[in-house]
Amino acid sequence: MTKISSSKIKIMVGSTVYGFPDQLAAICDVIESYGYEAVNSHRGTMRVDPTLSNLENCLQAVRDCDAFLGIIRPYYGSGNINGVNITFEEMKLAMKLKKPYWFLVHRDVTFARQLFRNLIPKGDTQNYELKKNHIFDIRTLDVYDYVIKNGEALETRTGNWAQEFYRLDEALTYVKVQFEDKSFIEEVVTRNKIK
Repeated sequence: MTKISSSKIKIMVGSTVYGFPDQLAAICDVIESYGYEAVNSHRGTMRVDPTLSNLENCLQAVRDCDAFLGIIRPYYGSGNINGVNITFEEMKLAMKLKKPYWFLVHRDVTFARQLFRNLIPKGDTQNYELKKNHIFDIRTLDVYDYVIKNGEALETRTGNWAQEFYRLDEALTYVKVQFEDKSFIEEVVTRNKIK
């Protein structure tokens, strides 16, 4: 199998930032400690073309990266342009381009998903609406369902792993297990580039 070039493997880290900048920095630091280039807009490690929109710059970063780590959190993020969420679009593009990708999902998202699935309507109403708040954005459930390929037959789904975490150390354990073995990542990235 042909080896990839000697330049650092670029791993893009796509995530909302609100309430998470220190943890996001820690995740990027661990990735960089293994010899990769962590590409992340919040950290300023993403190349920006001043003639493009924020969305276009972020999507170009996805195209340019070798691998993608997406983090699904209970916040939808402030990067919304005309109803389009930048983080979600990054994740969708990484999957569409068949980049090697990994996902972390905060436990609050998986918990809310189970909770909402088990609500029973009382009376005549069949609709539920979650009041806008700073705790949880229900649209994150759409992101999670997309990533796990909800709706596809379980037995034929591939690339639908989203590792749940609650504390930073749990997220870092997953990052370590996935990225510490650089020869594994090189092989996955090389295999992807040959396709």
